[in-house]
Amino acid sequence: MLIVTIDLDWACEPAIDYTLRVMEELQVPVTVFATHHSAAVESRAENLEVGLHPYFGGNDSSHGSTIQQVVEHVMGIPHNLKAFRCHRFAGSNETDTAMLDAGMTISSNVCTDLEMIPPFRNRSGLLEVPIFMEDGGYLHRGHSLRGTSQLNRALQADGIKVLLLHPMHFALNTPHFDFMVNIKKRLSRTEWTGLSSRTLQDLRWHERGIADLLIDILKQTRNADFATVGDITAAAGAAPSQTLTFRRRA
Repeated sequence: MLIVTIDLDWACEPAIDYTLRVMEELQVPVTVFATHHSAAVESRAENLEVGLHPYFGGNDSSHGSTIQQVVEHVMGIPHNLKAFRCHRFAGSNETDTAMLDAGMTISSNVCTDLEMIPPFRNRSGLLEVPIFMEDGGYLHRGHSLRGTSQLNRALQADGIKVLLLHPMHFALNTPHFDFMVNIKKRLSRTEWTGLSSRTLQDLRWHERGIADLLIDILKQTRNADFATVGDITAAAGAAPSQTLTFRRRA
């Protein structure tokens, strides 16, 4: 079973829209973790599962400098799933408690390197949904963009596998970790969030990159069940805030 999740990370609208359109073309349901208002996400609200992606980064965070400020800010972002994933996985006991008090029931803050860990209750009582593969982490580890024997074995094994991708990595088809780092260093936050479709195309890596690998994974696992975070957590007893239909690829 594969669960595809998308962390917005303040990506520009063309990157978000492109990523969602590709998932729609592949008939893959997704769970979005939102950092900000996005027209591409909100226009799909009736058919898209959306949780929150707070950044508890102190003075570095545009969400606020204190835990309470961050919680109040992100709770104002449209969402229909009581789930969150902290930006940079920068969570703590205190942030878990604050998000729980705000109504969240689901956390997804454990990121592994191609390990399958079933959902579990953490010390705060949140249902934790661990991540099997993150695009940035995969690149940071220097894994092959053609896939690895470890990845292939894991994909073929029984179990829940949560994939995490970022619209900017996906739209730019990042080939190695420093590729994205170098682009971000050249741009201000305003420039980064306002990139046009034309600029994305100019910046995009046109040889083998992380988007190619992820698309191959989704195409090659045609017989897999595709689910969402809400589907899994509902089955585990932490029902999302709306009834979700389990969707399979044709």
